[in-house]
Amino acid sequence: MSALVALAAMYMCSSFAPAQNQPHRGAEAKGQACPNDDSGLQLAAGFCATVFADDIGHARHMVVASSGVLYVNTWSGRYYGNDTPRAGGFLVVLEDKSGAGKADVIERFGETVQSGGAGGAGIGIYKGSIYAEINDRIVRYSLPAGSIVPSGSADTIVSGLPLGGDHPMHPFVINAEGSMYVDLASATNSCQLKNRTLKSPGANPCTELETRGGIWRYDANKTNQTFSTADRYATGIRNAEGFAIDSSGRVLITQHGRDQLHANWPDLYRPDQEATLPAEELLLLKLEGDYGWPECYYDPFVEKLVLAPVYGGDGGNAIGLCANKIAPTATFPAHWAPNAMVRYDKRESPARYRDGVFIAFHGHGIGRRMRKVATTWFFSRSPGTAHPASAKYLRMVSRER
Repeated sequence: MSALVALAAMYMCSSFAPAQNQPHRGAEAKGQACPNDDSGLQLAAGFCATVFADDIGHARHMVVASSGVLYVNTWSGRYYGNDTPRAGGFLVVLEDKSGAGKADVIERFGETVQSGGAGGAGIGIYKGSIYAEINDRIVRYSLPAGSIVPSGSADTIVSGLPLGGDHPMHPFVINAEGSMYVDLASATNSCQLKNRTLKSPGANPCTELETRGGIWRYDANKTNQTFSTADRYATGIRNAEGFAIDSSGRVLITQHGRDQLHANWPDLYRPDQEATLPAEELLLLKLEGDYGWPECYYDPFVEKLVLAPVYGGDGGNAIGLCANKIAPTATFPAHWAPNAMVRYDKRESPARYRDGVFIAFHGHGIGRRMRKVATTWFFSRSPGTAHPASAKYLRMVSRER
């Protein structure tokens, strides 16, 4: 994805616009048509969008500073056909000085191809510094006073994070105390002895879980930490891309479920189930929690974790050890690929878009109902319950990819 779309409510000021350029709320804003709407998106009522920037490279995660400046991490490699990355660093800073909903300042910094960089996914802001994933590291860039672009080299926060396999990225989130939760996604689809191979059984035990398939925790205030199996915070998580922290400080993550249930186990699953199983998940992160991968997957039709075929499952009936795993807080349709998540706790947007999280899905070719469509949904839960039935999904935007 090389184009960034700035999404703002008609009832609110764009978070990218300087204060002096923000319009007043009220009758004028409500009666105004979407200005400069060139996004090509289908939008929910009350929202406008513009193409904020284009052709910046393969944008993954992004973060907005309190000043409204946007920082983006971009990526390269086999996921994108090993095409040529954009010149300059993989990190991009964008600023809208005019308040028109478009970046009129675009600068790059950080590692380049020439310095051995391949980009990354994770990015965040903590204590005024930019934290970003690059290759096997998460690094910190300090910002000079009055500047939006770092001038010095980065400090390494943690290095030696596992690379390779199906999911080499390292998204992360940092809480107010500086605990940094890092996704070390699985190297395989479902820990088969032969990855993504017809009727190949699962490794037992799945030694991959020692270094992958979970969340690791580090201290964002410390430099030169190194990856260790001892720092694992939670396990059984195949690929956690989206992170958010709720009002009570709890960490939420989105999980991409496994692929190829029919392709690898055609005697147990119908062809149409390739597109409808398993559910994507929203997980509430708990210390030493085990969320079931690779032994289990969530079946949205029976609404429970069931035993996977690679570990003796029968196509959705057997539960086995999955009864002792942590079930998701909420679920989404199969293969939607929830790729990023952000908590929204402001009051400018319409009431139904408050006190929850926005989740961006990039879609997947396996998921028939989601193929070629990128979309953003809003999710909230009723207080005191985590049952999926209490979820409220409000689709905001969708776009053919």
